[in-house]
Amino acid sequence: MAHLDTIQTGSFPRPDVRRVTLTVGRVGGLLAMTIPNREPFLSYLLVHATILRQQRATAPAAVEHLEAHAHALDLLAELVRVLPEDDERLLMLGTLAVRDGLFAAGAGTEHALSQFDSTSREACDVFLTNLVRIARDDALTSARAHGHLPPQRPR
Repeated sequence: MAHLDTIQTGSFPRPDVRRVTLTVGRVGGLLAMTIPNREPFLSYLLVHATILRQQRATAPAAVEHLEAHAHALDLLAELVRVLPEDDERLLMLGTLAVRDGLFAAGAGTEHALSQFDSTSREACDVFLTNLVRIARDDALTSARAHGHLPPQRPR
């Protein structure tokens, strides 16, 4: 059976998916453990919130903005924690933006997260839905750039 260890990412443990063991199934195929979709995204959010709070000492003029942004990421992380593992948005983010067990935000996704400053659960819910669309657009752009999709035709 697969075994999953945890490693420290800053002060937050996250699954170490590079150390997952595979076993041979009855028919000879490999069996692998399903990696939770929420963990890489949660780690990303919490680590970035922590980094923002640490930047307050080096950027005193931006303290209020940094704290508001960190608080928004914390609220988003709280929402992600309580969503069911089969939430379509988590599944899509896992497919589109998780690579080797880490949340790998594309340029648009990174920009959207860096501008996020909502203060309510409802706003976080709407943002998460929009974030999936942005991650999809990032994935399509990347696929086109690497020649996996034809170039986009002008409209």
